[in-house]
Amino acid sequence: MGYAIAWLVWVSAAALVMAGVLFLTRGWRPPLLRDLVRLFVAGTLLVPSAAGSGAEGFYAPAWIVFFFESFLQAEGDPVPAMMSLVVGWALALAVLIGLTAVRFFRHR
Repeated sequence: MGYAIAWLVWVSAAALVMAGVLFLTRGWRPPLLRDLVRLFVAGTLLVPSAAGSGAEGFYAPAWIVFFFESFLQAEGDPVPAMMSLVVGWALALAVLIGLTAVRFFRHR
């Protein structure tokens, strides 16, 4: 039960951060830059990764696992967490390309 509550707290905090980013970037021009920042934040915050050494079977946000494994573990392996982040950023980039294509073809 505690694991589920931890994820609920994390998703709530991530939603608040993303709402703040939406608010702060609402007037940015061009829309491509605004959407890039918004999707990069979402791709960073929402991607889970398998937790590092000693916590098999548990997941945590990938950027936290990457930071922990890179800088706080003496013999940590940050590669799996970084691969998860790269996948999240690639998905965000694919969504950005799709949004840009829709805007481009809608204005024609």
